[in-house]
Amino acid sequence: MFLFFLISLLFFLGAFHYVKLAQQSASYPPKRVVHQKAVVLAGGGAISLLIGISFYYFL
Repeated sequence: MFLFFLISLLFFLGAFHYVKLAQQSASYPPKRVVHQKAVVLAGGGAISLLIGISFYYFL
């Protein structure tokens, strides 16, 4: 149960990192790729957070 909250935190930290990288003026990966990575990590964080919350309340 705690593992899902920790995984969610790591996903959200990764998404925050890519959002900050996308705001820089010059970055090697194109901004489209950086935005896609941020969206995927944020989605993974949301899914793992929902799984953790459901385990917390229903088990």
